[in-house]
Amino acid sequence: MIKLRNNKKTLDVYGESVLRWAHEGRVYCLYVECDNFPDDPRNDCDNITTMACFYPRHSLGDKVDEKDPEDFWRQLVRNHVSDGEILAAIEAGKLNGIRIAPNGETPDLVDVYEIYAIWTPAGKSEPKEYLEYEGIPKDSLTEYLVDDLTIRHCMTLMEPYAEWLPLYVYEHSGISMSCGARTYPYNDPWDSSAVGWIIALKETILKEVGCEYVLDENGNRIKDVHSHGDSRSTWSYKVRPLTEETWRRRAVEIMESSVETYDQYLTGDVYGFRFFELTGKDGDVIYESDIVEKDSCWGFYGSDVMENGISDHVGCGLAEAILAGTVEVGSVKKRTYTITETKFVF
Repeated sequence: MIKLRNNKKTLDVYGESVLRWAHEGRVYCLYVECDNFPDDPRNDCDNITTMACFYPRHSLGDKVDEKDPEDFWRQLVRNHVSDGEILAAIEAGKLNGIRIAPNGETPDLVDVYEIYAIWTPAGKSEPKEYLEYEGIPKDSLTEYLVDDLTIRHCMTLMEPYAEWLPLYVYEHSGISMSCGARTYPYNDPWDSSAVGWIIALKETILKEVGCEYVLDENGNRIKDVHSHGDSRSTWSYKVRPLTEETWRRRAVEIMESSVETYDQYLTGDVYGFRFFELTGKDGDVIYESDIVEKDSCWGFYGSDVMENGISDHVGCGLAEAILAGTVEVGSVKKRTYTITETKFVF
């Protein structure tokens, strides 16, 4: 059934389904099947984001060297944040629970105080401030402090350099993933878990993406038509450069799309197709003897043929027929004797 989603016409087609439409005097059939051996979009494809997951029951996301989330975030700080920035953050009170003061004997050096609780046989003590490091150079703070930083500290320090979203999984007769706001079923107290983060670095987004689409008032991309003087014309979507104010929004869009694709991989929502032209008798039932295969392809993530790339790949008026509502959706029937007989039923 053709539906309207985000002001766009969509057509969800799942495995063992077939579409039929006419274009320029010809009749075509598209047989959609589940892709049972899809590529892993995190490990078999190039990505400009990092999906760091720390989930004991499954290996998820990207392969990262760090074994726990604290070490992962601390390594990000080592790679991107200078000693001077850490010092400025402490002096500004941005790293809660860490304080520095001039050393009493050597004013050019500093003492580092941290607030934390101590576990004793009687239980957990009240948080108190303790002298953690005495008489260290200011330009060596990272060397001393980085292993004491909490994830929240690291996020504060990384905020100018990256955007990130939390990742959640729901595991019940299968596993699926979401990001951002923790909504049902990813907030289920029994079958859901927070597993990590997907992270986009500012420098990567600006370098590898660099621009964003310009949208109309309905949220649709705007086409620019380009004339070439010989009556030919081409078109492209209107874009504008990313700025300090807009790169984060683009990074979030990219991360959300990446997690959606990975969720489709985890849930088996990946498809392939066989594309036929009808050469024999048309009717409510079409046999393989009445069609000629023209193309086939696999690895389309998501069931919407208008969004997953199938309509663009097939061409032959499929997108136009979907938008016009002239596509018929049928089913596939198979029967095996000594050979398999396949027919499309509308």
